Amino acid sequence: MQIGESEVRACAELAGNIRRDVLRMTYEKKAGFIGTSFSCAEILAVLFRSFLELDARDPDSEKNDVFILSKGHGASALYAALANIGAFGRERLFEEFNEAGYNMGVHPKRGALPGVPASTGSLGQGLGLACGVALADKIAKRGRRVFVLLGDGECNEGSVWESFMLANRYGLGKLTAIIDRNRLQSYGHDCEVLDMGDMGSKIKSFGWNVIAVDGHDCGRLIDAYSSAIGHGGGPTAIVANTIKGKGVSAFEDKVLWHYKWPEDEHMAIATSELG
Repeated sequence: MQIGESEVRACAELAGNIRRDVLRMTYEKKAGFIGTSFSCAEILAVLFRSFLELDARDPDSEKNDVFILSKGHGASALYAALANIGAFGRERLFEEFNEAGYNMGVHPKRGALPGVPASTGSLGQGLGLACGVALADKIAKRGRRVFVLLGDGECNEGSVWESFMLANRYGLGKLTAIIDRNRLQSYGHDCEVLDMGDMGSKIKSFGWNVIAVDGHDCGRLIDAYSSAIGHGGGPTAIVANTIKGKGVSAFEDKVLWHYKWPEDEHMAIATSELG
């Protein structure tokens, strides 16, 4: 798949919009996980703009590709991505996020919005869900693709590695897993908690096609998704090396910003750096 520089720029602009919207949502509603949402902005921007086939007018269509956000605490980034590609009105982000009785919780809820096919947030389960969808599609001979975004911290869970084995066992070639490899989880850097080491080599040893990429370089991500889709064998994992809190120097690679939302004193800096 050949995509020109104008599309690369458009994806980068979308990533910026995702971060700006997440900043406003988390600031105004005093909720959400800004670090993990910022780290995956380019991952989502490139996928949703250039690769994911999704008709928001008919979200239940079996022709739609499937995206599962396994790291459900990044929901604010998912909502911003969906709104910015026109799945629903962008003003809803600021009216409904973290409001009781609405459909934009700090973790996603199945069917609450177009493009949200699974309730996630209990970590370590999204890849298994994606395997189930991809296996059902293979049996039914559906041609759609299944994408799942995992955090590297949740890969501490054994269920993730069972799912890697299952996907290889059944040759789920329509399945692409993206690992947000920011190396920082809820209690510290992974080397201090449970070191995942060379994740690419580990996943490859489970029989997967593996692509390592700078997760903030839209051009490289476009190449990675293109390679994943063009791969003729089994499942593909994209190990996207990222920085938690990417885009605002005060947030980057700091464990506090796994949980914290911005206050007044952070907004001037964040707004200036995000443009």
